[in-house]
Amino acid sequence: MLVEGMSMRSISRVAFDSIHSVAKLLFDAGEFRAGCHDKHVCDITARKVQYDEIWPFIYCKNVDVKRAMAASREAVDAWI
Repeated sequence: MLVEGMSMRSISRVAFDSIHSVAKLLFDAGEFRAGCHDKHVCDITARKVQYDEIWPFIYCKNVDVKRAMAASREAVDAWI
Protein backbone atom coordinates (compact mmCIF):
# COMPACT_ATOMS: atom_id res chain seq x y z
CA MET A 1 0.00 0.00 0.00
CA LEU A 2 2.89 2.36 0.73
CA VAL A 3 4.36 1.66 -2.70
CA GLU A 4 1.01 2.59 -4.25
CA GLY A 5 1.06 5.94 -2.45
CA MET A 6 -1.16 5.35 0.58
CA SER A 7 -0.20 7.17 3.72
CA MET A 8 0.66 5.30 6.89
CA ARG A 9 -2.49 6.60 8.57
CA SER A 10 -4.63 5.40 5.66
CA ILE A 11 -3.05 1.96 5.84
CA SER A 12 -3.69 1.93 9.57
CA ARG A 13 -7.39 2.63 9.00
CA VAL A 14 -7.79 0.10 6.17
CA ALA A 15 -5.89 -2.66 8.00
CA PHE A 16 -7.63 -1.96 11.34
CA ASP A 17 -4.24 -1.78 13.03
CA SER A 18 -2.32 0.92 14.88
CA ILE A 19 -0.05 3.32 13.05
CA HIS A 20 2.76 2.08 15.29
CA SER A 21 2.34 -1.42 13.82
CA VAL A 22 2.51 -0.01 10.29
CA ALA A 23 5.64 1.98 11.16
CA LYS A 24 7.28 -1.09 12.75
CA LEU A 25 6.53 -3.19 9.68
CA LEU A 26 8.01 -0.50 7.43
CA PHE A 27 11.11 -0.24 9.62
CA ASP A 28 11.58 -4.04 9.68
CA ALA A 29 11.18 -4.27 5.90
CA GLY A 30 13.76 -1.52 5.43
CA GLU A 31 16.23 -3.24 7.73
CA PHE A 32 15.76 -6.54 5.87
CA ARG A 33 16.24 -4.94 2.44
CA ALA A 34 19.33 -3.04 3.62
CA GLY A 35 20.84 -6.35 4.77
CA CYS A 36 20.06 -7.98 1.41
CA HIS A 37 21.57 -5.03 -0.43
CA ASP A 38 24.74 -5.08 1.65
CA LYS A 39 25.09 -8.85 1.15
CA HIS A 40 24.51 -8.98 -2.62
CA VAL A 41 25.70 -5.62 -3.94
CA CYS A 42 29.44 -5.38 -3.50
CA ASP A 43 32.64 -4.79 -5.47
CA ILE A 44 30.91 -2.59 -8.04
CA THR A 45 32.98 0.02 -9.83
CA ALA A 46 31.09 2.92 -11.35
CA ARG A 47 32.26 3.74 -14.86
CA LYS A 48 29.72 6.48 -15.40
CA VAL A 49 27.81 8.63 -12.90
CA GLN A 50 24.84 10.63 -14.12
CA TYR A 51 23.16 13.43 -12.23
CA ASP A 52 20.60 16.10 -12.89
CA GLU A 53 20.58 19.75 -11.90
CA ILE A 54 18.81 20.97 -8.79
CA TRP A 55 16.84 24.20 -8.91
CA PRO A 56 15.75 25.15 -5.39
CA PHE A 57 13.53 28.12 -4.70
CA ILE A 58 14.41 30.33 -1.78
CA TYR A 59 11.14 31.97 -0.81
CA CYS A 60 9.66 32.01 -4.35
CA LYS A 61 10.16 31.22 -8.02
CA ASN A 62 12.07 33.64 -10.23
CA VAL A 63 8.91 34.88 -11.94
CA ASP A 64 7.58 36.18 -8.60
CA VAL A 65 10.84 37.72 -7.30
CA LYS A 66 9.96 41.38 -7.96
CA ARG A 67 6.71 41.10 -6.03
CA ALA A 68 8.32 39.00 -3.29
CA MET A 69 11.31 41.34 -2.89
CA ALA A 70 8.93 43.89 -1.40
CA ALA A 71 8.22 41.38 1.38
CA SER A 72 11.69 39.81 1.73
CA ARG A 73 15.19 40.62 0.43
CA GLU A 74 15.97 36.87 0.55
CA ALA A 75 13.65 35.99 -2.35
CA VAL A 76 15.75 34.30 -5.06
CA ASP A 77 16.14 31.07 -6.98
CA ALA A 78 19.45 29.25 -7.41
CA TRP A 79 20.96 26.63 -9.73
CA ILE A 80 23.17 23.95 -8.16
